[in-house]
Amino acid sequence: MAVFKIFPISDTTLYSEQNSANTGLDEILDLSKTPSLLYPSASAVARPLIKFSTEDINDTITKYVGTSSYYQASLRLFMCDAQGIPLDYTIEAYPVHDVWDMGTGRYGEIPVNQTGATWINNTTATAWTSSAFPESVTGSFTSDNVGGGNWYIDPYTQSFSPYTEKDINIDVTDFIQAYVENAIPNNGIILKTSGSLEFDANYSYTLNFFSRDSETIYPPTLELKWDDSVYTPTTNICSSELINVSLQNNKGTFREGSVQRFRISVRDKFPVRQFTTTSMFTQNSFLPSSSYYSLVDHKTGDKVVDFDENYTKISADSTSNYFDLYMTGLEPSRYYRVLIKSKIGNQVLTFDNNYIFKVE
Repeated sequence: MAVFKIFPISDTTLYSEQNSANTGLDEILDLSKTPSLLYPSASAVARPLIKFSTEDINDTITKYVGTSSYYQASLRLFMCDAQGIPLDYTIEAYPVHDVWDMGTGRYGEIPVNQTGATWINNTTATAWTSSAFPESVTGSFTSDNVGGGNWYIDPYTQSFSPYTEKDINIDVTDFIQAYVENAIPNNGIILKTSGSLEFDANYSYTLNFFSRDSETIYPPTLELKWDDSVYTPTTNICSSELINVSLQNNKGTFREGSVQRFRISVRDKFPVRQFTTTSMFTQNSFLPSSSYYSLVDHKTGDKVVDFDENYTKISADSTSNYFDLYMTGLEPSRYYRVLIKSKIGNQVLTFDNNYIFKVE
């Protein structure tokens, strides 16, 4: 029932056409292929690099996930523009082998800013390793324009078709676990389209995504999800959709980085008449175990945390249903709305009663 978001500490794009240019402070991460003017035998290719803090990853797993829980790690990027997208294509994500610096450049700067990672260099004065690769490491380059990064083989991939969502959501769990276990160094992730498409002369396409410097609510994120739900009630479990549901413990404003436990109050709209010394309207019921929460940006309606039957389960103890929400990864000065979904009998009900809070 837990979703934790980590922002990148660095990102940039490598451009084969501007092979000595750094774009570390650019607002856009570019994943594209267009005809090359400088290298006619090849394509003009752009590949994003993204890195998340090893300390942030380890702290999250140690402090929240624990060693006994399975977790899933997903790389999320959000599209801001696209042109010439093929009907079907695949994006590949690889762990980077060489250390690289983000740099301080921007696309199209004159004079060209050569600090940090470029197509030909991983740091300001050091070229990407392009030969004598260690085992399980490779790279991609042409003889007259060597560079473009290097990476460990066996990628995670995401395939797209005409009617699928175009935001990137790639499972990178094995990469993250390899970093945690020190099996490979954390030098970030490189993104590219599949090799058959990346240099296919029949296609020209541009896929632009928001970077960490875009100052929007859509920066890249590493999303860690795990199931720590607990469900113990055996009585007073709802069997009718005629209920009132409200969110408790909502102070309205929460500090960025805090963890808030929201409790859910469930009352029958029409309690069964019986002799009792207390009001029937004060007796709490429980949503069934097949209940989940979701989080949306109140202004845009975008899903920040979607309903997930594995990772947004609602727990329940002897007091009430509840779930814990991690404010880390939520944008400050934004309002968020909580939605609750529950399968009761043969119906799936969604409760959207303006449970709104703000992160500061």
